[in-house]
Amino acid sequence: MMKIEIKNTRLLFLYRSIFFKLNFIHFYTDDKNLKSIVEALNIKKRRKRIIYVYEDAIRFLNNYYKDDICDFKGNKCFVQRKIKSNWINGCCMMCPLVTDKGCPSSNITCKLIYCKEAKKKIKTLKVWDIKILKCLSPVQRFMILAATFSSKEEAINDAYYGPIYGMLRNFKRQLKVDINRIHNSKRRVKWTRFILLY
Repeated sequence: MMKIEIKNTRLLFLYRSIFFKLNFIHFYTDDKNLKSIVEALNIKKRRKRIIYVYEDAIRFLNNYYKDDICDFKGNKCFVQRKIKSNWINGCCMMCPLVTDKGCPSSNITCKLIYCKEAKKKIKTLKVWDIKILKCLSPVQRFMILAATFSSKEEAINDAYYGPIYGMLRNFKRQLKVDINRIHNSKRRVKWTRFILLY
């Protein structure tokens, strides 16, 4: 067995390549900050690696945002309460997945979307702050980050099956969001957008 030590994230594009997906190559590190990255690189099956990376990224985001910076109370964030908005959903983006009990999805993209008011409270993370995502190919990263308003399973499937499948499913989800907004909004602009889609 060939062992390769990981000391930083600079060569991850090479380590995740086809050559290093061979079973006789094993990655290791002494750096505790890189343990999850090494674990992901040692997963040779593509779907299992995507699932591991996705779940680890969610753990990282949840640990960083221990306190809910949107401060939801009664399904309204602190900004919605401040402006006395009639919209009660538990999500400021009008996501169709949200239920009365909150959001059932663990979506990486949704956890990276914050309004200006929320950003004043804490330094928000950007995509490049989540180092584990570098264990995926650029296309897989794009598919996961483009899967807004989707469940964890849908985002993983998008990354696994590729861009054509993912973009078609993403278009379907976006259409569902637009229809949901039409039902929950009285503005004519929304109707115009709906008509243009057909």
